[in-house]
Amino acid sequence: MATQASRAAGRLMISPAVILLFLWMIVPLGMTIYFSFLRYNLLIPGDNPFTGFENYRYFFTDPNFWPALFNTLLLVGGVLLITTVGGILLALLLDQPMWGQGVVRVLVIAPFFVMPTVSALVWKNMFMNPVNGLFGWLAGVFGLPPFDFLSQAPLFSIILIVAWQWLPFATLILLTALQSLDSEQLEAAEMDGAGPVSRFFHIMLPHLSRAATVVILIQTIFLLSIFAEILVTTNGGPGNASTNLTYLVYSQSLLQYDVGLGSAGGVIAVILANIVAIFLMRMIGKNLET
Repeated sequence: MATQASRAAGRLMISPAVILLFLWMIVPLGMTIYFSFLRYNLLIPGDNPFTGFENYRYFFTDPNFWPALFNTLLLVGGVLLITTVGGILLALLLDQPMWGQGVVRVLVIAPFFVMPTVSALVWKNMFMNPVNGLFGWLAGVFGLPPFDFLSQAPLFSIILIVAWQWLPFATLILLTALQSLDSEQLEAAEMDGAGPVSRFFHIMLPHLSRAATVVILIQTIFLLSIFAEILVTTNGGPGNASTNLTYLVYSQSLLQYDVGLGSAGGVIAVILANIVAIFLMRMIGKNLET
């Protein structure tokens, strides 16, 4: 009885926070779904007729939708590839004894604490600017013409910026997992004649697989909604070369003042994000069971 009473008291104490969190999520989602069934344009106030699934049909037939979806998947895949592979390599490097190891680790993790807008502006003006940027200066040193990253390779540029921000997160998780590896296994493998490459592929990499799946899941959820980096660097251009689903919803809602169409795009983006999250959760569940 005492246990049941304590559980009931615990549920009662956390219920206000749970209810507030539920309302904080469900009210905006409910309003978005409601607006997605209306012809709601801010330039035509007072005229908001019910249109059913017309906004969804128009959004799917929009010429920008499929390129935006492809750019979204390419952006997520490119960042995951760079951060996962780079995170493993950096974790291996930081796990080695070196002078000033603590300072090096802080410097490696530092980019994760920079605001996305600030880091995007730094990359845009200090690195990728073809006239005054560092990459343009290096090209001049080697006698090469400057390369305008944001106009000639816009999506690749955004992948680099976002990967630079998320690489410390992946490194930190993978380094923690690497340090939990029993050193006796590595010593036994070395005594049996296994070289560094064999020890990495047969002992370290399988041990890091669970941490890597967690990194992939968490990053994917956030990478599906990348927006600030695109807004301050390319504005989705040139054309729609760097437009993802999030920026497409923004352009429909706030640049074209079509709240109904933008809401339909937001609902579609939420559904796609949940599909990806469920798939990754199942993948992680299978990985944890093995």
